[in-house]
Amino acid sequence: MKSSFKIFSAFGIPVELHISFLLLMLFIYFIAFLGIISTYIAFLITLLFVTVVVHELSHSYVAKRYGVKVGKIVLLPIGGVSAMEEIPKDPDQELKIAAAGPLANIIIALACFIGLIIIGGVGSLTFYSFFISNTPSADLSLFLANFLGVNLVLGLFNLLPAFPMDGGRVLRAFFAKRMSYTKATKAAASVGKQFAILMVILGIFFNFILILIAIFIYLGADQEYKNVMISSKLEGISVRDIMTKDVNTLTPDTSVSEALNTMFKQRHMGYPIKDHGELVGIVTFDDISKIPENQRDTPIGNIMTKKLILANPDEPAMNTLEKITKNNIGRLPVIENGNLVGIISKTDIMRVLEVLDTKPHE
Repeated sequence: MKSSFKIFSAFGIPVELHISFLLLMLFIYFIAFLGIISTYIAFLITLLFVTVVVHELSHSYVAKRYGVKVGKIVLLPIGGVSAMEEIPKDPDQELKIAAAGPLANIIIALACFIGLIIIGGVGSLTFYSFFISNTPSADLSLFLANFLGVNLVLGLFNLLPAFPMDGGRVLRAFFAKRMSYTKATKAAASVGKQFAILMVILGIFFNFILILIAIFIYLGADQEYKNVMISSKLEGISVRDIMTKDVNTLTPDTSVSEALNTMFKQRHMGYPIKDHGELVGIVTFDDISKIPENQRDTPIGNIMTKKLILANPDEPAMNTLEKITKNNIGRLPVIENGNLVGIISKTDIMRVLEVLDTKPHE
C-alpha cells in the first residue's frame, strides 16, 4: 500500500500528499467543526502548508536548473520533503538552491505587506498579529498580517545556521569558498551543533519545544557531516572497483529449499534470478525466511523481487550506497550493456570504508 499519493505536478516534479498529512488535515477541520478551534485557524493552517509546498518547489526548481534530478516532493505533517539527488558541491549553486526556499517565504510575506498597504490595513500589523489567535472570524487585514507573520517566521527559521536547515547549507556554501568542501561541512556542522546546544539551554528556561528542535538540528548536523565524510572517502571509487564479478545466479524454477541450501553453503544472502540468460529478479534470505517450512517446495520465481534497482559499473560507489540506503535493500545487480556483470552489497562498500579508515589521515 502506497503511503502517499500524487495531487499535482509543477516544473515536472510530482507533489504527493502523505496519508498522515491527510489525516492531520481531517483532524484539524474536525476539531474546527466541533468548535475547539475556529474555521479561520483551520484555513490559515491549510494555507501555511501550501506555502511549505511553494518553499520546497523553489528549492527544487533552482536545483533542476543546475541539473539535479528531483524525484518528487512529499507533504508531511512536519513539512515538505524534496527527494532530490546530491546537492552540487559548487558553493554558488548550493547557496542559490538553499536560499531559494526561505526567499520564497520572504517574498510571500512582502506581498502580504504590500496588500496591507493597498487596503490601508498596516495598522493591523503589530507584534501580536504575528501570533495566530483563535479568532472566531477575521477581516482581510488581520489575515494578511497573520499570513505575513507565519511566512516571515518560516523563512527566517529555515535560515538558522544549522543543518538540516537551509541556513546550514548557506553557511557551508560561504565556508566552501574559503576552504575544501569537507572542511566547510565540518565547520558548518560544528556551528549547527553549538547552535543546538544553545537552543537546549534556552529550552530549559523558556520552552520545551526548543529542546526537541535542538535535538533535530544536532542529529541533522552530525549526519550531514558523516555523509560528506563517506562521500569524500569514496571519491574516485566506482562500482566496478568494489563489485563481486563472479556472480552466482538462480533460476525462477529453483525451489525455496534449494535456494536456502545454496545460501548456507555459499554464505551469500542474495542472488540474482536469470531466466534463459535474462535477469528477471532477485531473491534474498529475507524473502525466503518468510516462507513456512511446509511450503519450501515453492519456486523462488513466485517470491522474487521483480522490480529491480540496478547499478552501473562506472557509477560512483557513493551513488550506489545512496540507492541502497534510500530503498532499504542489501545489494544491487550491476548491469552493463544489458548484461549482468556483477553484484554489489552494502557490506562491500562498508568494508572498503573500513580499509580506507585504516589509512593515515591527512
